[in-house]
Amino acid sequence: MIGPADRAARMQRLVEVAGRTRPVTLAHQRLLPVPPALAQVLPDGGLRRGTTVSVLGSTSLALALVAEASRSGSWCAAVGAPALGLVAADELGIALERFPLIGASGRMWVRAVAAAFEGFDLVLGWPSGGLALAEARRLTALIRERGSVLVACGPGWPERTDLSLAVARSDWLGLERGHGRLRAHRLEVAVGGRGAASAVRTAALWLPGPDGAIAVEDARDAVDAGDLPVRGAVG
Repeated sequence: MIGPADRAARMQRLVEVAGRTRPVTLAHQRLLPVPPALAQVLPDGGLRRGTTVSVLGSTSLALALVAEASRSGSWCAAVGAPALGLVAADELGIALERFPLIGASGRMWVRAVAAAFEGFDLVLGWPSGGLALAEARRLTALIRERGSVLVACGPGWPERTDLSLAVARSDWLGLERGHGRLRAHRLEVAVGGRGAASAVRTAALWLPGPDGAIAVEDARDAVDAGDLPVRGAVG
């Protein structure tokens, strides 16, 4: 059994390694990259350092958001994930050697996230245990100070984030009447937040599309007549 002291020691070692090996970022490089399809729907075309992001309704979307930065050399940690498919993370482009999974909940979650911001560019977090507004605001201040990005997954973050992505509809395509295989995932996403993101916009994304790539749905995209969407599947 791993106790809180052992978890804290492991977290500190990860922070030290990340701090020594992550790329040096110049002050004017304020955006972390995202896949091209997502850059089309985000107000800034990337993830602005020092901000909070919320993702509701799709773990795959959260992973896709951080994949390009991870592939480019940034360190990313997942804190408090209830279940996370590493195969899916790898397929999306996340560098697993720079993507530790940290089990933490309640007060330990807050401490683990705060420690991670000492050495990680990105933290995917699943807040749990009724995160207090005061704790969220302290973490937000730390994020701004460190120039990192928090992607808060699920409904547990208690205040408005700088950027929010909420899945309004999720359809898997590829199943016919009782048979076939899933071959494409279509998400309708509402994008909002503060500042430039205050005007909510919606976009349809393929995550992945029939060719396996992440893409923004084009008005000319067509679905085979025999395909019946399976609604409500979240991933």
